[in-house]
Amino acid sequence: MWFVFIGTGIAAQAQPVYKVTGLVTDAVTGEPIPFASVALVGRRSGTVTDEKGRYTLVAKILTDSLAVSSLGYKVLHRAVDPERVSQAVDFKLESAGNSIQEVTVRAGENPAWRVLRQVRKNRSINDRKRLSAYEYDSYVKTEIALSHVSDRMRKNPLIKRINEAMSKHDSIIDKEGHRLLPLLASESVSRYYFRANPERKREDVRKTRIKGVAVDDAGLSSQLLGGTNLVSQNFYDNYIPILGKDFASPIGDNWKNWYEFFLADTTQIGDHVCYEIQFDPKRPEDLVFTGKAWIDTTTFALCQIEARIGNQANLNYVNALTIEQELETTIDSTAGTSATAGWLPVSIHLKADLTGVGKQSLGLRAQVTLRNSNIVVNRPRPAAFYEQPIEQSDTVATTNEAYWHTVQSTLAGADSLSKEDQKTRQVIAKLRAVPAVKMAEAVGQVAVTGFYKLGGFDLGPYPYLLAVNSVEGLRVRLGFRTNDQFSRNLILRGYVAYGTLDNQFKYGGEINYIFSRQHWTIAGVRVANDLERLGLTPELIGGNRIFYALSRFGRYRGGYQSYQKEAFLKTEPVKGVLLTAMLGSRTFDPLFPFHYRTQPELGDQSALQSEIFDAYWSVEARLARKEKYIMEGNERITLGTKRAPVLTIRYTRGSKALGGQYNYDRITLRAQQSLRLGPLGRMTYLLSAGYTPSTLPAPMLFPHIGNPTPLLTTNTFNRMQFYEFVSDRFVAVHIQHRFEGLLFNRIPGIRKLNWRLVANIDALWGAETKANKEVASIKALPGGARPIYFGSLDGNKPYMEVGYGIDNIFKIIRIQAIHRLNYLEGGPNGIALDSFALKASASFSF
Repeated sequence: MWFVFIGTGIAAQAQPVYKVTGLVTDAVTGEPIPFASVALVGRRSGTVTDEKGRYTLVAKILTDSLAVSSLGYKVLHRAVDPERVSQAVDFKLESAGNSIQEVTVRAGENPAWRVLRQVRKNRSINDRKRLSAYEYDSYVKTEIALSHVSDRMRKNPLIKRINEAMSKHDSIIDKEGHRLLPLLASESVSRYYFRANPERKREDVRKTRIKGVAVDDAGLSSQLLGGTNLVSQNFYDNYIPILGKDFASPIGDNWKNWYEFFLADTTQIGDHVCYEIQFDPKRPEDLVFTGKAWIDTTTFALCQIEARIGNQANLNYVNALTIEQELETTIDSTAGTSATAGWLPVSIHLKADLTGVGKQSLGLRAQVTLRNSNIVVNRPRPAAFYEQPIEQSDTVATTNEAYWHTVQSTLAGADSLSKEDQKTRQVIAKLRAVPAVKMAEAVGQVAVTGFYKLGGFDLGPYPYLLAVNSVEGLRVRLGFRTNDQFSRNLILRGYVAYGTLDNQFKYGGEINYIFSRQHWTIAGVRVANDLERLGLTPELIGGNRIFYALSRFGRYRGGYQSYQKEAFLKTEPVKGVLLTAMLGSRTFDPLFPFHYRTQPELGDQSALQSEIFDAYWSVEARLARKEKYIMEGNERITLGTKRAPVLTIRYTRGSKALGGQYNYDRITLRAQQSLRLGPLGRMTYLLSAGYTPSTLPAPMLFPHIGNPTPLLTTNTFNRMQFYEFVSDRFVAVHIQHRFEGLLFNRIPGIRKLNWRLVANIDALWGAETKANKEVASIKALPGGARPIYFGSLDGNKPYMEVGYGIDNIFKIIRIQAIHRLNYLEGGPNGIALDSFALKASASFSF
């Protein structure tokens, strides 16, 4: 997996600049034609004539012809010599003999509004969503380069070593004259499939060619850089998702609320006469674009768009971002060649200039170019066909020059890798040979994955390496896992830990076997003998590994020794439905003062016990519609569900027949989702519920997750104490809303800070039966120690917390005020309660 690392500025090497000049006149009258469009065929370079019909076009690369268009004239093509640095080409345009639709301009109304209303009216005809199915070949080129190095960064030891290793001939100059140091260049060819009802997608990455720093030639990089993952924006949608944010579309339903428009001109785009509409944000700090859209005068379809995001937008690390799209009508494959269908993008170009925090940071340039061809529409394939394959072909990565030469002539055209792009690959190869860069690659690999790769073994993860707490003292943990170099089916994991205060070794081990990657079928066994914390096991906190790692620091309240053995089988018979079956046992040996009644019907006469032995089996179903995965070796990584909910239901049966102390039943539910609320921002929620009708000691019920630490942790109760409440039936909801600058963008002075308002509500409805309460004992332990008591909630009165705060302080810090609204009478075990707290957290986001 590639990562962004520091680089250098190198002296520029002179690059040829091509200039074409000429005169555009009327073929009959000889009069000059002002403001005619002049463009290179096959590229997006162009200009317009001045008042006297003259033009000057400057480009870094020439194609073999120019095209000139103007309202009322036929498009004219003329050949140019792509090898000549300077040349003159004149054009004489003939009348088109047709006229565009009449536009009525009424006093008081912007004439662009009428066009935009027609765009929305005809959306159902022109939007790609009207198609029942479509498929096409895609060529994608991705380039990443270092574009800026501050004076301070030039003094960095790594920078100096790279400077020494690279010569002035290794410079790459972009079209704007900026000096670049390439970090990555890749090409990919794929076939993309889409079906509307039921909605299904599939993308087969057929071939890739990748050269970069800290990038593998296949595997994870092929899946991330190949295909159309990064450039699938549909401007007919009301909001365009980019970098985890939602930008208002200039042709969406709310166009009038976000933008100012200007009907600039009409021009010829291919075979279409189009209105040219310029759009600018009403408030530059909002998540909006600046640019131009070209709308077909006949169908009012979007033919072409150039949308830019400036550095004033409430977006981190982005100086500028540009999206360019060209769309064409498609032919209905079921109705003959004369019938047209919706419009699909045939060319997409995305360019982003990124920077770090502060004026002395590095700059990064990323460019993605995509071309679609061989389009087939309205021929849906069987639903089973769209089950996206997880495992790619072993031959997906190829450097076969003959193959890529064929791609250049059939799919890529002028966007394929040029001679300059070939030079980019040579510079990257030289850069990777620098010892300091090799070291930076290794450090970056650990930072991104948490593991250090050593042949067929990965050592880590590093967040669990060290911890300091009141029970273990200094805890040191060493772990490993095998990767696909060791075996593509067998996976081994293990760790050993030692505490300097308790002088105890802890350990864990796991063996998995992958039977099928297509349906993600895995069987395994695991064993662990370790110190855990009540209510903070990985299962209960939903896989929040960072929170789990941090929970091992500080005062270790609620700690217990656990010895756990499990065997499991999981499979995904249908895409998005993961089934898991598990058989296991575990022990609970508390390190805090605790005991319970083994025969609660005897009251205080019952024998008391602290340890618990549980044996159980469970089944689980996880529904994640539209979730997409990529493979990193033998690990499957989710890319999210595009705001569809993720639902999980689990049934657990405790069994004395398996050797456990109790027969019991437990069912748990979990649902989480991210919702887009348009101009109001984004909301995420986590809903969980659990129920057990059985009579059990408190640790086997549902201890609710409190967080009395100074660190803010979402999806926990940040003003609840550890093991303050326990329930045998509960419903909990955690709601978090990000306003994404909606309010702060409108406050002078503050809007320049890019702060963002956040708010949350956390509620818990829970109760405990009388029978379960009677299992608990408050009888003093031997020696007179007072036992830990688990509190219960009133089933008619939910526990409530609300919070509000400021996110994105210095682009990483979040400070939030948390108010506990009720259950303030006094905490269990003599802990004083405070209804208010300020908490902080740190995270990186755009």
